[in-house]
Amino acid sequence: MRLPIKLNRAGWPRVFGRLTLTYDDPRILAGDFSALSRYEVSAAISPLRFGTTFKTTRPKRQKQSDRFLFDLYQGTKPVILDVGASDGSTSLDLIDTLRSNFRRYYVTDLNISVRCGIADNGVVYFLDQSGACMLRASKRLLAYSDAQEANALLRLITARMLRRSDRVSRWQDVLLVQPDLTALAANDSRITITRYDMFTPWSGERPDVIKIACVLDPLHFSREQIAEALRVQGSTLAPDGRLLLVGESNNVEEFSVFRKTSSGLCLEHTQAGGAKAANYVPLSVMNLDSSEAPLQRIVSA
Repeated sequence: MRLPIKLNRAGWPRVFGRLTLTYDDPRILAGDFSALSRYEVSAAISPLRFGTTFKTTRPKRQKQSDRFLFDLYQGTKPVILDVGASDGSTSLDLIDTLRSNFRRYYVTDLNISVRCGIADNGVVYFLDQSGACMLRASKRLLAYSDAQEANALLRLITARMLRRSDRVSRWQDVLLVQPDLTALAANDSRITITRYDMFTPWSGERPDVIKIACVLDPLHFSREQIAEALRVQGSTLAPDGRLLLVGESNNVEEFSVFRKTSSGLCLEHTQAGGAKAANYVPLSVMNLDSSEAPLQRIVSA
């Protein structure tokens, strides 16, 4: 990150909100945010950066793929594994769309929670899984640990700001999930929220649907990593199950649906050109008769 110090939208006039270096206020997460709207919760979580990826999402962004699954599975109750679901806002959307037509729904993300603490001066610090400070949030500024691409002075300033996390005496674990979803899961035993690494085999019951939305981005993962994640998830699917890959370009939803056959994964449907991650499935290519899905891609599963 060339500019590891950003502006906190909460501490500047509204006009500053148009600047690309102005981010939403994550300090909200250190308190009770159960009364916030789904959009407000997503905004508060969006400045968190794990590795090279910001935890950014928003509700109502995957309406077409949600509707596709609803139409496809009417009258049945599939087991659904939602991989990399971020704060669960799009999981809520899909659950609402399915209208209880599912047997189990697993909401998963690698970074399902974060550890944070408040210093005496009100500054909030966030730790990564190793316990290192990854973000410092004051009313006006956000300082990130990812400063390798910054100049020497900025790296020095950022490091000093982050080191002040040692002034925090009490830390808490915060579940980075929509309160509406946690409340729903508490009252519906079919819904499970859990941490899961998509590069490792799923240990639960084999899902009929695996959804991976806006996660496998070439900007954040190598071609080999994306191919490996798809191989693992293909192995996880139940026979005749479906892998749904969702992407987005210029606010247009793009998705691809693969069906698991005895030979592997077959491209069954594409929308708006398909998800870019579908291009990284290391498969043989064969012509199909369907105009909706001009290519068939097979991966050993």
